[in-house]
Amino acid sequence: MDPLAAASALVAAFPWQFRAFVSALCFYHLSEYGIAWAFNRETLSRDSWLLSRQYVVAMSAGCVEYFVELALFPGFKRGDLGALRWIARIGLAMVVWGDALRKAAQITARHNFTHQIQFSRRPTHRVVSHGVYAWCRHPGYLGWLTWSVGTQVMLMNPICAVGFAVASWRFFATRIPFEEGLLRRMFPGEYEAYAARTRTWIPGIP
Repeated sequence: MDPLAAASALVAAFPWQFRAFVSALCFYHLSEYGIAWAFNRETLSRDSWLLSRQYVVAMSAGCVEYFVELALFPGFKRGDLGALRWIARIGLAMVVWGDALRKAAQITARHNFTHQIQFSRRPTHRVVSHGVYAWCRHPGYLGWLTWSVGTQVMLMNPICAVGFAVASWRFFATRIPFEEGLLRRMFPGEYEAYAARTRTWIPGIP
């Protein structure tokens, strides 16, 4: 058999949820790097692929849970049990919406959006308050939170879905106040006013 045909047959053998999961990961990382290349080429590095050790471990755990549960509960994982099929579809909607929001945030902010926290104000650094930033203070973070949890909901991974939600929330509960402290010092008055009128929409983080 032709190797390409064999690979295609192998991929097709997986349920659509897993194929959508792999596609979502590929698109997410390629687009993250591509947008960084377009708007922040001077900060481009291997880190721009956003493949940290913790992230790889988390996504690997998601794959392990998926395949273990697929072997034990194939009807559940394939969405063959009536209303349960909607769980994976809700997860797919979360993945699409979350990544679209994050990309909208990156493109709107352009060079103001960086993957690393900035500790000093650059000449081109501005408070972005238009587009998606007009209604959400950290649309990139909200988008990533929705996307990451959505990948596990789409795979119908109950353990990792809860784990991703808790771990992501704890991360942002620390990172957002720290980052905003820096922004208040860089943009005295201006960022304070923006933050006062714009929510994060992340539960528990005003």
